[in-house]
Amino acid sequence: MNDMNTRKKVTLQKTNAVTVFRSGHQALSEIEGLRGMAVRGMLFNYLIFFAATLALNGLFYYQLLGPLINWLFGVGEGFWAAVGSVVLWSIQLTVAAVFAMVALRFSVGLLSLWHQSLVLRIIKHFRQIEEPTFSFKAWMANIKYILKESLKSCLFPVMLLFVGLIPVIGLPIVFVLESHLLGRESTIVYLDSLTNPEEAAELRKSWRWLPVRIGWLPTVLTFIPFIGWLFLPLTITYEVIGFAYLVEKSRNS
Repeated sequence: MNDMNTRKKVTLQKTNAVTVFRSGHQALSEIEGLRGMAVRGMLFNYLIFFAATLALNGLFYYQLLGPLINWLFGVGEGFWAAVGSVVLWSIQLTVAAVFAMVALRFSVGLLSLWHQSLVLRIIKHFRQIEEPTFSFKAWMANIKYILKESLKSCLFPVMLLFVGLIPVIGLPIVFVLESHLLGRESTIVYLDSLTNPEEAAELRKSWRWLPVRIGWLPTVLTFIPFIGWLFLPLTITYEVIGFAYLVEKSRNS
């Protein structure tokens, strides 16, 4: 496929978070077997999220915070022991929120493994593609890459917390960066599913600013503690599915 054909077949001029989310819902209703695959991926995500959250909080409480507070304030029923309990739970609840955010971003990063199979299922719904030959070496390399990217994604929210402290411009910068990072998940998974490197490179250039338009919706959820965080993986999955559906539909229109 040459560059001219690529530009003619893929047109996403009015694509935004709302249209992508709606297309995700349409794809789940239209493509047989896609909903079941998505549900299994979501269960996998939430299992990792809750396990990682409990593990991080348990290690912090039992290995660091609990022994430190007991050493500083003592144990028992005295005044200082009561003060120690207040300090302990104030710190623990604050840190638990940070751990939950980190664990969520890690689980969402790992969810991209499942997103690849969802995107391939959507592409096969619209056109015939060559089945990729399984290679254990390539599979392990892909696992290592996704693990590395998932660990990196855990650090970005913590770094952005400090950026958000910049007066006036801090929060807008955080919002744009988060929108780009979360919206990029939809475009990257689709591009990685293409077998034509020239086509992928061409689309990557034309979609340079598209992730921000897609990612603002999940970014809004990151600003809503706990409830918004629980809906974040679902929203990203809908957008990954919807984006692939829109691109493939554009090819056939």
